Amino acid sequence: MASSDATVQVSSQAMRYALSVFEGIRLYRQHETTEVRPFLLDAHLRRLRDSLVLMRIPDPGVATLTDLVGELVTRNRITDDAYVRIAVSAGNPGLIGTDVEPLVTVSAVPMARKRWLAQGAGMRLQVSGWQRGGEESFPSAAKNISGYAGPRLALLAARDVGYDGCVLTNRAGRLCEAPTAALFLVRDGVLVTPSLTEGVLPSITRRWVLGTAPALGVRAEERPVSRSEAYLADEAFLCGTGIEFAPVQSFDGHVCRAWPEPGVLQGLVKRYFEDVRGAADGHDREGVT
Repeated sequence: MASSDATVQVSSQAMRYALSVFEGIRLYRQHETTEVRPFLLDAHLRRLRDSLVLMRIPDPGVATLTDLVGELVTRNRITDDAYVRIAVSAGNPGLIGTDVEPLVTVSAVPMARKRWLAQGAGMRLQVSGWQRGGEESFPSAAKNISGYAGPRLALLAARDVGYDGCVLTNRAGRLCEAPTAALFLVRDGVLVTPSLTEGVLPSITRRWVLGTAPALGVRAEERPVSRSEAYLADEAFLCGTGIEFAPVQSFDGHVCRAWPEPGVLQGLVKRYFEDVRGAADGHDREGVT
């Protein structure tokens, strides 16, 4: 079915109360072939299960989604990089306390590199006055569409005053994450990212970075991160499934000290594309310069 033919009831709980959890998964063309494979699909499906539990949406059959993604690739003859979106939504009408009848959608669109990675362009970020809600108001581990409404406003406000994007803070005023990506800083060769207890979505790419950095000889830490640390960072970047990686040039006009020299990010990007392409010999590399 074409996406333009799909419909959702206007009275559905997904439309009325934003009850819809989702995952975005990258499909990558394999080295010197036209075969594509999903990257870290099991990790994405595990997070989807967690989101369903936290949002009290019944499991519609997550165990079948691996086969559905494969069928999507085959039927649509996908032979190059693409982005798959899996959503489980409350498709039935009802009031706010009505039991949910889950509706599953799986779709794909072509997706290559974003300009930040393709061109090595650095993002100019604002530390936003908008805050990520605390666990007392909404579970940060749930990847539900309602969680993006506030960050969207923060992004638009940053763009209104000339920034490329923003980083949200939490209720304690510490750095949290970008609207759709995790944040990493580098200072004196140490890689730092806000810990999950700071109101951060448990990003799949973030976890890959933390697991890969030690193999590249880079120490990685998860801990609270202040605004002043961003101002004093040697290097910084955002990462996530959609954006992959984006080098950061500055925070609130404070330019990262090593910019524009490639550093820790260059090694991570090189290893990332070796992993996703199945090119352990180092061919087919893509990354910042």
